[in-house]
Amino acid sequence: WEVQVAGSRGWCLGVAAESVERKERVTLIPETGVWRIRRWGDEFDAFTSPPSPLPARPIPRRVGIYLSYESGSVSFYYADTKSHLHTFTGYKFTEKLYPFFW
Repeated sequence: WEVQVAGSRGWCLGVAAESVERKERVTLIPETGVWRIRRWGDEFDAFTSPPSPLPARPIPRRVGIYLSYESGSVSFYYADTKSHLHTFTGYKFTEKLYPFFW
């Protein structure tokens, strides 16, 4: 799927597992069931542990999120150019996964 983010200086996109803790504060990283990237002002990163900075320019106008349940990966792209931003790999998904937007 693709998400329009142009004009927003704060957003977070990715995939969340059905079992993600929703009632208590938790760091949203792959180990807790969330694979995501975010922009917050001038910061642009993938939420690995520790966070991985992404190329600061150009900030995408649209982000493509591609989930491969079978291969255990979630990839992010500049949707307009199909240029790669980041891929989370090496996971074995065993439950329902949902789009994550903030």
